[in-house]
Amino acid sequence: MLCVLPSLVWSQEDIIVFHNCENLFYPSNDSLTQDDDFTTEGKKHWTFKRYYKKLNDLAKTYISIEANKLPTIIGLSEVENDTVLENLTKSTVLRRVNYKFIHYPSKDVRGIDVAFVYDAKRFQPLEHYILPTVSDKESDRTRDVLYVRGLLNKIEVNFYVVHAPSRRENDVKRALRQQICEQVYKHALCLRQQGQENFVVMGDFNDNPWDESIKKGFCLNKISSAGEEEVLLFNLMSENKKITGSYVYSGTYHSFDQFLVSQGIRERIVYGENFNKTHIYKPKFLKDPDKSHRLDVPFSTYKGYKYQGGVSDHFPIILKLKTQ
Repeated sequence: MLCVLPSLVWSQEDIIVFHNCENLFYPSNDSLTQDDDFTTEGKKHWTFKRYYKKLNDLAKTYISIEANKLPTIIGLSEVENDTVLENLTKSTVLRRVNYKFIHYPSKDVRGIDVAFVYDAKRFQPLEHYILPTVSDKESDRTRDVLYVRGLLNKIEVNFYVVHAPSRRENDVKRALRQQICEQVYKHALCLRQQGQENFVVMGDFNDNPWDESIKKGFCLNKISSAGEEEVLLFNLMSENKKITGSYVYSGTYHSFDQFLVSQGIRERIVYGENFNKTHIYKPKFLKDPDKSHRLDVPFSTYKGYKYQGGVSDHFPIILKLKTQ
């Protein structure tokens, strides 16, 4: 993958990215979490050489989205701590931009969290905190939702970064995923009642837009007595069924990674090169080179315990907004 440093141009448009970057762990052991596999002595032999390669590949991915323009906001999931975020923003080509980040440690058993990376020249945070996991069960320990309110150029926007529980263990976390969606929806609805208008929810929901946890959790089916839709949020990935997806499992596309936006944000979306209505960014260098695949499969860093050297098992999703 070539790395061409752009000559940065500031414009009235801003790029927002969300990416599940697949197990971005720092190679040293954290005794408080189950990160042993991703250490130099672990089963996956996660070395510093592999770690820095992944950091640089992630940075090159975000730079490649549009010529002469870097993302204003990058929502991330599966990041271990402040150290990996500091290394990503200060030790790669991303250092050209004054990127800062917001991150809170969660109670996730593996120690992976969500984070909000932003260009401090284009986005000014006004408030941020976590929405803790709604369940008190020890077995339900998972990532918290990160909430950030701030000025995107001159527009006040409320952001949520989500990484819902996985479908492992016979999908016992399905109800918890819906509860997390409901929690975000109720929080956003409360803010709208207080006068807030612009919302962007982004994340890996481990469910598809057409699954009940998403539709019910965000009240996407709510209809008024007049027959008109009364929705706070619109799911931009709702049309992706069977067409494409940001994640592939068992030979099937899944649109686990999603943007849900309010009407005011929806009206500001800009489409163009790389910014089609799937909102999925999947250039050739992010695809698995194995020719036997029927679908476009993300080239993952690991396949089981085998190191492949890919960027991530998820494609990034991208959104461009006109902000003036």
